[in-house]
Amino acid sequence: MIEIRAARDEDYATIVPLWHRGWHDAHADLVPAELLAYRTLGHFALWLEQASDEFYVAADHGLLGLISLKDAEVVKLYVSENARGTGVARSLLSFAEQLLLKRGVRQAELFCTAGNIRAQRFYEREGWSLSRSFEDALWLPKDVVGRFTVQTHCYRKTLKSSG
Repeated sequence: MIEIRAARDEDYATIVPLWHRGWHDAHADLVPAELLAYRTLGHFALWLEQASDEFYVAADHGLLGLISLKDAEVVKLYVSENARGTGVARSLLSFAEQLLLKRGVRQAELFCTAGNIRAQRFYEREGWSLSRSFEDALWLPKDVVGRFTVQTHCYRKTLKSSG
């Protein structure tokens, strides 16, 4: 049975490779090639350390996926390769929506790299609507001078109780 819970320190060693692999599967062909130098496992560990969002995981005899939240935003959603198509992503997103709703958030948002068709279709199936598109700066370690941008979609959803 899948358990969704707050990430614990001991999860970080599994979160980093899951996130790294998921990011590369979804984004490597959509971002400037020079950015990939900052998307190594070590950089993902640093990114996780510097992140101010709250991480939650889906687990069942191992980590299946992760989702993170900050304020009214779903920041990250990644599912392991073997859990894709099993409903884990839907469960994580629903969990996040209900958690935000309990916190008083009525209008949630998330951002998706333009061209990530699998994610775009998933969010739309889950009732999220494209609100706007814009050029967004991508994460770099704090000591790196420079900037990489990519076309990004902002999706919004009015949250309602599932009960």
